[in-house]
Amino acid sequence: MRLSDYVMAFLAQRGVRHVFMLPGGGCMHLVDALGRSEQLEYIACLHEQASSIAAESYAQHTGGLGAVLVTTGPGGTNTVTGLAAAWIDSTPVLFLSGQVKRSDRIGTSGVRQMGSQEVDIVPVVTPLTKYAVTVREPSEIRFVLEKAYHLAMHGRRGPVWIDIPLDVQAAEIEPAELGGYTPGETDVPLDTDAVRRIARMLSEAKRPVILAGNGVRAAGAEEALYALREKTGIPTLLTWKTIDLLDADDPLYFGCPGGMGHRAANFILQNADALLVLGSRLDSSLTAWNHRNFGKHAQKMIVDIDPAEIDKLDMEIAVRLAADLRAVLPALAAEEYPRRAGERDAWQDYCVRMREKYPAITAEMRTETAYIDPHVFVDELSRQMTAEDILVPESSGAAGEITYQALRVKYGQKVKNAAGLGSMGFGVPYALGACLANRGRRTILIDGDGAFQLNIQELATIAARRLPIKIFIWMNGGYASIMGTQRNFFGGNYVAANAESGLAIPDIGAVAAAYGCKVFSMNTPAEMPEVIGEALAAKGPVLCLVSVTPTATATPRTKAEKLPNGSMISKPLEEMWPYLPPEETAANMIAEDA
Repeated sequence: MRLSDYVMAFLAQRGVRHVFMLPGGGCMHLVDALGRSEQLEYIACLHEQASSIAAESYAQHTGGLGAVLVTTGPGGTNTVTGLAAAWIDSTPVLFLSGQVKRSDRIGTSGVRQMGSQEVDIVPVVTPLTKYAVTVREPSEIRFVLEKAYHLAMHGRRGPVWIDIPLDVQAAEIEPAELGGYTPGETDVPLDTDAVRRIARMLSEAKRPVILAGNGVRAAGAEEALYALREKTGIPTLLTWKTIDLLDADDPLYFGCPGGMGHRAANFILQNADALLVLGSRLDSSLTAWNHRNFGKHAQKMIVDIDPAEIDKLDMEIAVRLAADLRAVLPALAAEEYPRRAGERDAWQDYCVRMREKYPAITAEMRTETAYIDPHVFVDELSRQMTAEDILVPESSGAAGEITYQALRVKYGQKVKNAAGLGSMGFGVPYALGACLANRGRRTILIDGDGAFQLNIQELATIAARRLPIKIFIWMNGGYASIMGTQRNFFGGNYVAANAESGLAIPDIGAVAAAYGCKVFSMNTPAEMPEVIGEALAAKGPVLCLVSVTPTATATPRTKAEKLPNGSMISKPLEEMWPYLPPEETAANMIAEDA
């Protein structure tokens, strides 16, 4: 059996259905084997970066392994952006790269390149992978594949990389004679004392809050989370990565905290006296760049599979539990939570009051008439979307930030992007991977006219397959977030951010039509509901141009202030811009009166 055929059979046996790829001479045997496979379908992307992004999205949506196939040299280096996203978001993706034949390798020669297009890719990608290896002997292939799969899918999940030289790809092997991989003992007994301490602290708290992060989904522990919430009745906040875990109308759900989160969620977080963090790495945007001020009145209980994510936090932590939520959440749900009737009514009333007092869509946003306010657009899109829809907010900039602020999730929807890395250009390939992972469910992408230019070529991949992907492009004249930064910190000295400062954006509608998309446009709030409906109902790939307020940014948000010495200081989470009257903020900080 040819080694390359063995590799493809291995992927199919592990549940992979699609491989995102761009062919090249350096991976020609792997490409041939993929083309001959009856179990795998290859998706021919038009850039390796897009292949890696689509595979990361695919794995996020299936919960299984994503797969990428690229050639040597530039094929591998072009995928690093998608690889970085998978690393940061703990997504299991297998990257397969071709390599020059073993006799042509640099080895210890000291030269920069020996074989054609040769790049020693393993040292490049090692910092961004759980495992990266060049297969030096055909007899290693089973061991390498099994080890890579195990590491990608177990523990804190993440990407792996297998580099296969041309002559190894072509080698004949006897599968029955190959040695396999036996994982070491990795199961650590659950610290039941820590679980009981968490349960006791939640029971004794007057103002408890649960913050659920991406680790809940990575562990497949959603049902256990729902059981814990039902048993305890504790108000719940979500991170952007988990915004689709709960319906927007869930009575115990109160939004997403953070520097560009919901004002109500931030007040609730900052007034809690007990905070249980489940599987969130508490990145800087979530803590508003200030660990010590995060949940500042709460005893914190933090559960994460990676102890390094807990140890990095510069805050007082009452319970640190480095463990898999697959075990922790069922154990927590099985604990008893005694409490007296009505003892938390005041806290529940406070949470509801904050949610009602500070909605994501304000009356002022609805007064815009010259353009479409992007928050209002997302609100209307939310109304028209069904519970079966897939939504992809752009991973960088206002299109993603505002979408997460204004979105009203219907339970059953899937909402995902790669905001951890926060790169422009993820939208189109991410939507491609999401749609294929969900077997052709309607997929909606919200993107900005600037970020859309990066990987715009994948419109051809989408159009060729007539995928039901509906793309809404916010036309705000370029890089809206960069323009906001240049307004706020540099007096509006725009540089490479819009047409006037040297940024060239083509006629997006004409480009999309050339690729084979049906094109719509909307310019005023009055026509918005009808055009959204038409775009969603149209068959096949659709692109809709949305004339949004050019200066709109995520609102509310925490702001950084520049000190006289040039350094920056971030405002606390409870002080979001537009700033409330000081007396209103003080009245909302009930923990400081407790």
